[in-house]
Amino acid sequence: MCAEYEKAAEEVRKLFEERGAKVLAEAAARVLREKIECVEAKEALSHFVAHWRDVVRPSLVSLACEAVGGDPSIAAPIGRSLTLLSGATDIHDDIIDKTMKKEDRKTVPGRFGGDIALLAGDALICEGFIELFEGLARLDISLEKKLAIVHTIRRLYSEMLDGEALELRFRARTDVKPDEYLYVVRKKAADLEASTRIGAMLGNGYKKQIDDLGEYGRLLGMIALLRDDLEDLLDFNMLNLRIKNESLPLPILYALEDKEKRDEVLAILKREKVKEEEAKKLSTLISEAGGLDKLWGLFKKFKAKAKERVKNKTFETILEATVPESPY
Repeated sequence: MCAEYEKAAEEVRKLFEERGAKVLAEAAARVLREKIECVEAKEALSHFVAHWRDVVRPSLVSLACEAVGGDPSIAAPIGRSLTLLSGATDIHDDIIDKTMKKEDRKTVPGRFGGDIALLAGDALICEGFIELFEGLARLDISLEKKLAIVHTIRRLYSEMLDGEALELRFRARTDVKPDEYLYVVRKKAADLEASTRIGAMLGNGYKKQIDDLGEYGRLLGMIALLRDDLEDLLDFNMLNLRIKNESLPLPILYALEDKEKRDEVLAILKREKVKEEEAKKLSTLISEAGGLDKLWGLFKKFKAKAKERVKNKTFETILEATVPESPY
């Protein structure tokens, strides 16, 4: 199964590069050409753009547009807009979570501080909405549809931000129930639904197509967020960051429901800093409590639901590439 996953992952990487790389480069160029006198702010935006790799959102907009029979070339401006808005939320998330490093590089707040990072994120929001306005103005579609697209983006991003705000309540808590956590994960996944739903709207899909592609994006987003939970468990530094500043990954919440393992898990979580050997012990406890099996059950469930909604080979391959078949 691993070979099949790798094959799907490589196919999707090439597809997203083909569909999204140019759009991302155009979004980056838009950010960098702005005249900014503050040297720190300009450098912060340059730093973010240098490590910006989001080809997913513009690709999903394009593919969803094409899937309902539309012309994918018209999707680029909206793809740029959603990419810029997503970039802003990434920076703001790093501020909230106090994430100073990612993949051995400093984040914007890690290098420039929270104040400059906040302003850099605000700049991306402004650019995102300007791109949205200009893109819609150039499209040969009805005013009614343009307004529907704007309201859809507003609704879905408001839901995502609400999810981010609700997640703040989970910080440093060991009594969060898995269902509570999954409710918030679904709200946060509204981000990717925006890409697939708007793409289908641009392609002039009928209501069921739009709803199906929208739900596909939501489920894909949930899978991606839960995959982050799994990866954070395997990354010693990210695990400590999650325990200290963020919500606990879902497999830990599952393990905390096991009466036989709860005390041992709590003892590790209460450490000032979880050491590498303790992290390995925590992984063993999670596995013995069925936390990984339950997480993989969710992956399979969401994947099946998404495939049922959108019967399209390309979208099925994206699902296969999002998560491997087995955690072991």
